Amino acid sequence: MKTMFANLNAIVGDTLADSIQMIDIDELHESKDNFFAIDRIEEFAETILGQGGVKDNLVVRPLESDGYEIISGHRRKAAVQYLLDNGENISRYLPCLVQDYSDDDTRMLDLILMNISSRQISDTELWQSYETLKHILQSKKESGEKFGRVRDKLAELLGVSSAQIGKMENVMHNAIEPVIDAVQKGEVSIFTANEIAKLDADAQEALVQQGDLKNVKHKDVKKKNEELKKCATNSTNSESDAEPENDFQNDELEKCATNSTNSESDAEPENDFQNNEPEKCATNSTNSELDENSEKSVTDTLSHFIHEHYFELETVFTAYTSITDSDDEIQMIEEFQELLHKVKEAEREKIRFGV
Repeated sequence: MKTMFANLNAIVGDTLADSIQMIDIDELHESKDNFFAIDRIEEFAETILGQGGVKDNLVVRPLESDGYEIISGHRRKAAVQYLLDNGENISRYLPCLVQDYSDDDTRMLDLILMNISSRQISDTELWQSYETLKHILQSKKESGEKFGRVRDKLAELLGVSSAQIGKMENVMHNAIEPVIDAVQKGEVSIFTANEIAKLDADAQEALVQQGDLKNVKHKDVKKKNEELKKCATNSTNSESDAEPENDFQNDELEKCATNSTNSESDAEPENDFQNNEPEKCATNSTNSELDENSEKSVTDTLSHFIHEHYFELETVFTAYTSITDSDDEIQMIEEFQELLHKVKEAEREKIRFGV
């Protein structure tokens, strides 16, 4: 991990004066990989003009063609260009630290970390930083670098909580494509997208079809989640009161009902033994069904439980992955979470189609 931060540490650590070069603004080119907003330039330009020029050096790398690619300092360059275009008396030469990068991952790492450490970033920038850094960290881990859990390192680098990373993971794995696109475009916050991602795919699609996602409110989605959860619980309870599932159970209950009716037509029960006969009939019926379908019954019960308590289970497993240091445990939990999601969706379809 030390090599990953070598360039960043060099910059933060008060680099030697002779490593800084004054480079003409025309030789400085924006990075095609920069996704951070270059905004509020006029305001920033006033600040630079007031302090007599750019005081913090840019970070650049030499290009094979003429000039340099900006790694950090896009707004500083844009602000100076604005001042020059408006006839202000300011130097066109900017202080730059020239860096060589052995690979694109290290270059992108610097580009992201230097930007997020020097500004308040938007949700769109946070999301794109998360996606890029996760790819970089996974790649470095696969190549043998040691730095602990990817999720923890993401939280550390982005300066957010593990819970925030958990929200982005939920969106990444459970949101449909239009929702993820809306986050990338800044139309939906990560906070709201996380709530949308808790809906099943059909409900998410219905939400998308209703109109512009920019108008979707977090509280409305949360209310929808609570309503669907309540509906699913009621549906599950209704199934438990529904008609028998097979002919065997029908025959047993009919037999029980017949015995009970005949007994009532003769006279009122004369003793406890007669009173217990209907209960015995119902018990025999239940026991026979359990013997016949015990495995199916256990499976159905477990599926119902997962469907009813899916989000509580997800919360528990997400919390556990934030405290364990075992990569094997994390992988096992993530695989189990995928299985839980599949069971929940299968149970939802059963309820939906009355299977």
